[in-house]
Amino acid sequence: MARIRSIKPEFFTSLTIADLPLSARLTFIGLWTYVDDNGVGPADPRLIRAAIWPLEETPDILQRTREDLQSLQAARLITLYEASGRPLVMVNSWAEHQKVSHPRKPRFPALDELPQCRDQDSSATPEDSQSPPEDRQSALEDDAPEQGAGSREQGKGIEGNSEAATSDESPPRPDVERVCEHLAAVIEKGGGKKQRISKTWRNDVRLLLDVDGVTPEQAITAIDWAHADDFWNAHILSPGKLRAKYETLRRQALTQQRKRAPQGPPTAPHDTQSMTDEEKKSVLQFR
Repeated sequence: MARIRSIKPEFFTSLTIADLPLSARLTFIGLWTYVDDNGVGPADPRLIRAAIWPLEETPDILQRTREDLQSLQAARLITLYEASGRPLVMVNSWAEHQKVSHPRKPRFPALDELPQCRDQDSSATPEDSQSPPEDRQSALEDDAPEQGAGSREQGKGIEGNSEAATSDESPPRPDVERVCEHLAAVIEKGGGKKQRISKTWRNDVRLLLDVDGVTPEQAITAIDWAHADDFWNAHILSPGKLRAKYETLRRQALTQQRKRAPQGPPTAPHDTQSMTDEEKKSVLQFR
């Protein structure tokens, strides 16, 4: 059931919001009316599409809703995670921006209410201590609220790669191990320290594959592209960062590919929304 929510004027001058596609901005606002009074709701794109875009008749609206959710997670405006095997979406910093007079009893737990999340946050992982100073500084800058937007941006808060960890899997999943081992090898080959594949690494890759719908091949392609880029090779040093920035990497790679493509009718279309699935694959293998 839709709910009445409030919107702050700073929303329209936020640089983070301005970087999003227009549809993602509307999806973000629509999510506020979709989630329960604790800011959490089912992360099923079909339900979200039905609630937010009920009169939209364009054939790609469901796919666009999926892409909007990925863009919002990459911007750390929402968090996608699982609880009791059910995928959920949480609007970050919900209580700071929505004041509910008589909140109903929530149907789904917020991320910080999960015991696994509390356990994970209480212990530092080895790869955190091994991150180079410049990467730690970049992470601090990424997490800082934007200046000049009045109060903190509406919905900005928890980083997208902080979802709850699951119990250790035995035996490890081959697809998860493949992505983890590839990222560790690429980091070491680039001159970084030898990485330990931890429970946090495995959990972030599992969420990238299961919740975000990225295939192992797409994840590996994104890793290779990022570590061939002068900027991104110093930043994609963990699966959590890969997951948070995946959509940004995909869009930048696609833009780069379009600029390099020869001009003229026989080449790949410049409008990606008009491309077939096969054409997208031939241009870029992220998706």
